[in-house]
Amino acid sequence: MIGFVSKIFYRMVGGNTTIPVTLGLRNIYILPSGYGLLYLAGLTAMLVGSINYNNNLGFLLTFLLGSLGLTAMLHTYGMLFGLRLGVASTTPVFAGEFMDVEIVIADVKRSRTQLRLFFGPDHVVIVNPLPSGSTRVRVPATTEGRGWFSPPPLRISCDYPLGLFRAWSRIQTNVREIVYPKPLAGPSPRIEDPAERGEGDVSRDTGTDDFLGLSVYRPGDPPRRIHWQAYSRGRGLFVKQFGGLAGAETMLDMRQLNGDNVEKKLSVLCFHILSAHRQRFRFGLKLTGRGVAMGEGNAHRDRCLRALALFDRQ
Repeated sequence: MIGFVSKIFYRMVGGNTTIPVTLGLRNIYILPSGYGLLYLAGLTAMLVGSINYNNNLGFLLTFLLGSLGLTAMLHTYGMLFGLRLGVASTTPVFAGEFMDVEIVIADVKRSRTQLRLFFGPDHVVIVNPLPSGSTRVRVPATTEGRGWFSPPPLRISCDYPLGLFRAWSRIQTNVREIVYPKPLAGPSPRIEDPAERGEGDVSRDTGTDDFLGLSVYRPGDPPRRIHWQAYSRGRGLFVKQFGGLAGAETMLDMRQLNGDNVEKKLSVLCFHILSAHRQRFRFGLKLTGRGVAMGEGNAHRDRCLRALALFDRQ
């Protein structure tokens, strides 16, 4: 009931505020909480009883508790009043992960207590800013699918000190960040050309200078790197990891994957891009109507992941 009344009240008084912003009279709203309504009902009953019986002690207690409630309301409002929320920033994540949006709380001239920041009620961050410079807060926002992502309005609220009133504000962060497809293990989308690469998987083994160790096999790892001796001894399926893979190259082609589920194909490609980057291959990416040329390094990996995230999207 309180939440419904709050929504109606919010729509009546105005819209969202945009970062950067200083919280003040125009963008802080306050309403009684559930306990606050119960408190007001009790005060009303006490006042009616005092009037009926002309009880001076009843009047004294009623006005004393009423002044306590008003003082609590002013303190609750003051927890947000004057706060300045600075520029929000974030980094790309994979679909289904939480995107941490960094909020800077500045101009804290006095201690604030139990400020709640959240995009959704399931992940609330509580912070107590101190009057010593700025405070950086990471607030998680839930992502679902790939592509561009803008989190819902940020809510900052407080019901300190007594919980009788709740002050809040809704703020647009203006964050727009990329969300990559969720990695999914699957069949290899590598282009195999025996005429160019020779028999088997030799080209991807060229440049293997330093043996780094064994890692657990994952679908799509080159068969020639499987450590068959460990497998024959019942120790499980492992692949050999090498350093110095400057000569190793592979091309990942979406057309090599079977099926009509485009999102699944993109997730499988994402998995193999990360795998190729981890093994320090030079790799390229071919999508329907577009692609990314051969390359290596973190920037090249991010370009490929970005191409997957924005495939068939603006």
